Amino acid sequence: MKDPEIKLLPECEGKYKVVNTHLPTLYSPIGFIDFRTMTVEQAEALLKTETSYLIRVKKATA
Repeated sequence: MKDPEIKLLPECEGKYKVVNTHLPTLYSPIGFIDFRTMTVEQAEALLKTETSYLIRVKKATA
């Protein structure tokens, strides 16, 4: 069974994807993160911690 996709805010949707967890929250090196209310600034800070729970979505090139 596939884990449900966590819905991100519109400002993050399509830019980031939550992976390796089905939980909507995470305690990280930058503090408590709720993926459902995470801002772009929080996402970028979390990516700098080399987390395994968030990835940047690559844009398709034509």
